[in-house]
Amino acid sequence: MRPNIDRRRFLLGSAAATTAFAGCLSDDDGDDTDEDPSDDTDADTDEMADQLNLMQIQQQTLDPIGISGRAAGRANWQTHEQLFTYAGGTDPVEGLLAEDYSVSEDNLTYTIDLKEDVTFHDGSELTADDVVYSLRRLAESENNRGHESTIVGSTLTIAHERDDDEEIVPDSLAVDAVDDHTVEIELESPFHRTLAVLADINCSIIPEGAVGDIEGYDGEYDYDEWSTEHVHGTGPFALESWDQGNEIVLERFDDYHGDGANIDSIRWQIIEDSNAIYNRAMNENADVFELPRSQFDPDLLDVQEEIGNGRRVGEYGPVRNDRTLQYGEVTLPQTTYLLFDTLAVERPARQAIAYIVDQETIAERAYRGQATDAYHLTPPATFPGGPEEYWDRAENEYPYGYRESRLDDAREVMEDAGYDAENMYETTLHHPSDSNASEWRDIASLLRDQAESVHIDLSIEEAPSTTLTNQAIEGSLEIFATYNELEYDEADATLQYAYPNPWTWTQWGQGDEMSDAAERAAAAWEDYEGAREPGEENEAIREDVYRTLESANWEDMTQLPLVHDIRERYSYEWVENLEMVGPQHNQQFTELTLGDRS
Repeated sequence: MRPNIDRRRFLLGSAAATTAFAGCLSDDDGDDTDEDPSDDTDADTDEMADQLNLMQIQQQTLDPIGISGRAAGRANWQTHEQLFTYAGGTDPVEGLLAEDYSVSEDNLTYTIDLKEDVTFHDGSELTADDVVYSLRRLAESENNRGHESTIVGSTLTIAHERDDDEEIVPDSLAVDAVDDHTVEIELESPFHRTLAVLADINCSIIPEGAVGDIEGYDGEYDYDEWSTEHVHGTGPFALESWDQGNEIVLERFDDYHGDGANIDSIRWQIIEDSNAIYNRAMNENADVFELPRSQFDPDLLDVQEEIGNGRRVGEYGPVRNDRTLQYGEVTLPQTTYLLFDTLAVERPARQAIAYIVDQETIAERAYRGQATDAYHLTPPATFPGGPEEYWDRAENEYPYGYRESRLDDAREVMEDAGYDAENMYETTLHHPSDSNASEWRDIASLLRDQAESVHIDLSIEEAPSTTLTNQAIEGSLEIFATYNELEYDEADATLQYAYPNPWTWTQWGQGDEMSDAAERAAAAWEDYEGAREPGEENEAIREDVYRTLESANWEDMTQLPLVHDIRERYSYEWVENLEMVGPQHNQQFTELTLGDRS
């Protein structure tokens, strides 16, 4: 049953990530006025001089094990750290709290040497016991919001025991303190991206015994007090205050073990309304921000350089206040797509819908160019062979039309299946009403009109993300609009859900007879299971598996890729040394400086 838990976590995490951007990216209706109820136009100038001012929507939790998606952990990336990290948001993974590591010959045991003289924000020193405690909380605590599958899931699985109810036995996780600064982690089976998973924000290290939500600890603080006031980490900034619904304020941690921050503090203003976000940015009360999609004007964008790993930089403007902004973008490791229940939606209808979709039009019309068209479930940065192979396969091998809608082919498929204008095929598309709702409405409207012309009566229904997730778990959706954010940088982070198995929500291969494509995909995944260990030979096998799964999905059309989301970032000229990080965007603002705001 554990893969089912993983799948639920994947969709809940995706929904949370969407929500984290919703205030910035949604195309809400409303007047474009200069009023901003959250403006601090009377704020003390000296106080703001060395404070980085940012914006975000409501933060659900600051407890690292409860964070869903990188976007939702913006404050935590500054306050908390993990054993490993992506430098600059790109490969390779390198040590952060880990000084060094070694792996046993059978690739099951990782011995990690911790950095010494690392201090938590509460003044205590980092030890191996803190690591054991932190990873136990992720596996055992009721506050982990389903994220235990990060380290005891279907990819990385740290050895552990389960009771008759399939619950993890307390203190059975095979993470042990060898001495004060050495940790040993034993896996159930080898896994090639162990270090990348340990770089996940859910694997952040906190002081041992801070809260008593796992067996053996009473807790120094009550959970509510700890999670809002004392969420101590080892990061370059410490939590100063969290006024829920208003702001999050961090202050520079002067005892930081690395190169300390150049600025004194960071303040996130909590703002839900996209017009207020835009007005606050234009009134220069935010230093770094994302423009609401409704305010984006592609004619103002001047991309000046591609800096690798899906990143581009340039200028944007002049904007409403006559300033020209610094611009950066990165294609995120996530894919927005339609998921088909293959037992409820006939294969010809799935293929016909794929034929009518023009991914480029969706990116331009629904996302106003703030996304790139998608043809694989795996994003370009993590595709075997990299972005170059991704786009070569898309242009030359995608069977349903590269950057075009092929209505004649769609109509032919449906007519060969016995459908016509007098005998329409009926199915329903379900999309979120609370996450990128306006984009989904545009996409749904476009698909419905085109589907009708190819003999498909496509009904549209919308509901909150959590409602749709529960319905998907129950198997009561026919076509489900969703997206996936990769938790680490290899294709199996998403393709673990794209092969025939009893837990996949597409129910691919679960009918009376498996298709040829489903059989190829199932056989490929068996090859993957035998190649989970590190090493070039196993990596080559896995990459062939990923290509096979993508092609088999095309053939049976179980999941229809639409777009890969782009993260855009704008900043004023006084923000200096702000690197545009890569797709694994866990950035610490240590090098950033603030110049004269005048």
